[in-house]
Amino acid sequence: MAGLLSIGLTGINSSQANLLTTSHNITNANTPGFNRQTTILTTADPFFSGAGFFGQGVEVDGVRRQYDQFLSQQVLNASARKEEFSAYNTQISQIDNLLADTSSGLSPALADFFAGVQDVATNPSSVPARQALISSAESLAARFNGLDTRLNEIRDINEGQIVSAVDSINAYARQISDINERIALTQVGGPSIPANDLLDQRDNLVAELNRLVKVSTTTESDGSLSVFIGSGQPLVVGTAVSQLVVAADSSVPSDPFRGEIRLATPGGGSVLMPDSVLTGGQLGGYLRFRNETLNAAREQLGDLAIAVSSEFNAIHAAGYDLDGTTTGIAFFKDLSSFAATDLGRREAAGAFAVVLTDPRKVAASGAPTATVGAGGSNNENALRLAALQTEKVMNGDTATFQSAYSQLVSFVGNKTREVQIGERSQESQLQQAIDAQQALSGVNLDEEAANLIRFQQSYQAAARVMSVAGTLFDEILSISR
Repeated sequence: MAGLLSIGLTGINSSQANLLTTSHNITNANTPGFNRQTTILTTADPFFSGAGFFGQGVEVDGVRRQYDQFLSQQVLNASARKEEFSAYNTQISQIDNLLADTSSGLSPALADFFAGVQDVATNPSSVPARQALISSAESLAARFNGLDTRLNEIRDINEGQIVSAVDSINAYARQISDINERIALTQVGGPSIPANDLLDQRDNLVAELNRLVKVSTTTESDGSLSVFIGSGQPLVVGTAVSQLVVAADSSVPSDPFRGEIRLATPGGGSVLMPDSVLTGGQLGGYLRFRNETLNAAREQLGDLAIAVSSEFNAIHAAGYDLDGTTTGIAFFKDLSSFAATDLGRREAAGAFAVVLTDPRKVAASGAPTATVGAGGSNNENALRLAALQTEKVMNGDTATFQSAYSQLVSFVGNKTREVQIGERSQESQLQQAIDAQQALSGVNLDEEAANLIRFQQSYQAAARVMSVAGTLFDEILSISR
């Protein structure tokens, strides 16, 4: 009877283990990063008798989580790409809306300015027309300055988000290191007895870290997880953590508003992490936006400001004012020095300004006072200034001022469209990867409910075995009486 009782007891224990695991799955169905668990059962070693081997029941061999490294890595890769496009799209949409806006864009201000030049050419002796030209020029300068200010605000926000992303990356790295230590202490019996819930927590931290920057991982023999970023730079190795820092730009000339990312070394130094290796995740999106779109847009806008200033000044300086006596006067601030470096080109639009304040000094005339038809009655220089509106002086003499700005708007618009399409594509790929992963690891409540009934009945059946053993034992005792 003892053997029958023992077999029934193992059945009760195994059913109870299954009920515990099933209940754990049900209660964690909505827990982020949870992987469904199953109880592993094996038959107990049989008892040998002269008649052969008799079974001794069942043993609980362990609890295993339904996890596939390949499927999980697919989710991580798709998530990193999706977050990169999402962060990029959020930033670039601001520039696209800013430059393409019909009221705040540069095109209306350019058109109004050259309309003022045409008015002066039509009536060169009119002081109000000259004053209106200066006013429209100041409006153009204000538009250049306003666009530059807004782009600088977007730049500052983007740089702040880079710093925030780096801080979050460091925080997640420390948490992964801490949980590595907890897993090593918990899995004292070795990786063959996994700490399933801690492993889920660690995988969830890795997934959150991967949303910030693309990572690769390696599981060590002691069960700890090593995390790498970029081109293989270690972020977490066991319990050792490397920290990222955002340092001042070390390029020449340096951009005081640009931060570069460095990996701190144990000796107190740091190693530069080029933007090109930090791909994927929100950080990758912020860096791509800065390098591919933001800087390029600011440089093209600066090129336009430099060209308007230099071309207009060159013609204006060759003319004569209302009195027909003054030459060599600049209309706009000289921005030629800004063209020497990319950093200068980015700052040119913010420096664009009108330096001429006296309407009588507008050089509309093409001849001095001593010449017939000079002074206010001569509009030759004003006509040359007005002709700048349609002359191709930009982009290697292939574009007018307006078309150059249109190319800038088109560049940003096309890039925005490209990023939006990429984001939608990655969302679809991410969902497919998640569906495949959840088909294996996700909790199906209907299935778990069915298992709950099945294991309950198994428990009752095992209890019935023990009841039969007890009845038989009572019969034997009654015989002995």
